[in-house]
Amino acid sequence: MTQLLVAIATVGLFLWAAALVTITFVLKVLSRRARRRREAIERRWRGPLEALVLQGRTPPSPSGAERVVLRDTLLKYLSVLRGSEAATVIKYLEDAGFVDEAIVRLGANRTWDRADAAEFLGRARSRKGVPALVAALDDESEDVRTVAARSLAGIRDPSTVEALASTLGRPSRWTVSMVAEDFMEMGPEAVPALLDMLDPDKHATAVAAVKILGEIRDPRATIPIVVLLRRAENLNMRAQAAAALGKLGGLEARAALETALEDPAWQVRSQAAKALGRLAAPGTGAVLARTIFDANWWVRVNCAEALAELGREGWDELRRLTQASDRYVREQCIGVMQQYALPEAGQGAATSAAEDEARR
Repeated sequence: MTQLLVAIATVGLFLWAAALVTITFVLKVLSRRARRRREAIERRWRGPLEALVLQGRTPPSPSGAERVVLRDTLLKYLSVLRGSEAATVIKYLEDAGFVDEAIVRLGANRTWDRADAAEFLGRARSRKGVPALVAALDDESEDVRTVAARSLAGIRDPSTVEALASTLGRPSRWTVSMVAEDFMEMGPEAVPALLDMLDPDKHATAVAAVKILGEIRDPRATIPIVVLLRRAENLNMRAQAAAALGKLGGLEARAALETALEDPAWQVRSQAAKALGRLAAPGTGAVLARTIFDANWWVRVNCAEALAELGREGWDELRRLTQASDRYVREQCIGVMQQYALPEAGQGAATSAAEDEARR
């Protein structure tokens, strides 16, 4: 009986393996045939599509099987086209009904269908799909919301900035980093709406806007962020403003950051020191060399690293500070010099150790 069961099981496994092999073979054959059909359609439509892009000639209406291939091919073209040629392709996608079809699919039951439709509208860069994408920012699926936001950023319609900005105030529904990437992709067009969000009373939204403005690096944001650094009561707001000014640069930013080195909150002082190192403006070395005697460890660390970022001016200050009377300042400067492999780092360490031994 046992041998019979073993034999049956063996035959069953053999048949199952054979079935898997057969299914795999059939799928490969079908995939190969589908690819060949698609390539044939692409070859057949290459001429009409090139005439559309280069001469503006409307191609004939595609059949059902051809529509998908035609749509995907035009999206590939759009990824590299700009100006009037891109506008021609976008208009054709609208006139041929592709955009309307995607708008309808944004109301589909399946999440994947809605996300795919949102992605198409973004790649198609059609402003006709903007209202539907804005509505999709409230979709129940985070995946759909994320794709809709990315598509709106890709379309670069200024009218969508306010809708995207509203998502920053809903951190429980949206990760700030994702929306920040979308704003950075939009670039200068997003700046006016982001500046309107710099309300200290709306802390989470304002902090996110400050971070994004720092990444966009549009000079229009410098003065409003300087005002926040000087006047905001929330220390996190001031610290983020200092970090953003280090990316924005300019004389106003430098002056505000040097003043912020006297801020009562060490978090702000440390960010200001780091930002000054990023700016690397002449004369900053002496300012950081005075601030490095701060009582807070993080401020000293950021001052030392900022000096290392300044180049020759900062290195001279670091070497001088290896002889400072404050042991913690000496050790911090020596450590940074060794970390950055600056000249005379080893000599400073030996001198400091000898001095400590003499004092003992």
